[in-house]
Amino acid sequence: MNRNAKRGRLDSGPSPKDSAAGGKSAATVTQTGAETEQVAAVRDYWAAAKRRYLHGDYPEYATPEWRALDPEDPMKLAGVMAFAENWRKYHLDITAELDDALRPHPPIWQRPSLAELDQAHADIVTRNRHEARKEAA
Repeated sequence: MNRNAKRGRLDSGPSPKDSAAGGKSAATVTQTGAETEQVAAVRDYWAAAKRRYLHGDYPEYATPEWRALDPEDPMKLAGVMAFAENWRKYHLDITAELDDALRPHPPIWQRPSLAELDQAHADIVTRNRHEARKEAA
């Protein structure tokens, strides 16, 4: 067990014991160079997506324009970032609207008729006019 294993870290690549010379093998050095290039590519991708997000230069999430983008296009990630930020800010409102839309509604025969709705509207308008006259006087 090496020092990293004791700390709960995984040790990638061969250990110094695996190498005949007692040091890191050439495969490990090449892998590290490749990992550095991958890290740089991901960093550049995130930076480009963040610029697009901050400038508002991206299509809305899940729109046909967004779906048409290549997965490696930073504008696609910027759209996801905007959606995630909106979810973070407004998730309670969104879930309340979804809950209301998904809750079972009473059968149509139990709902008020159009005549009843019209009467309720007329009552509200009459009451509002009466209150406006009181305030004006």
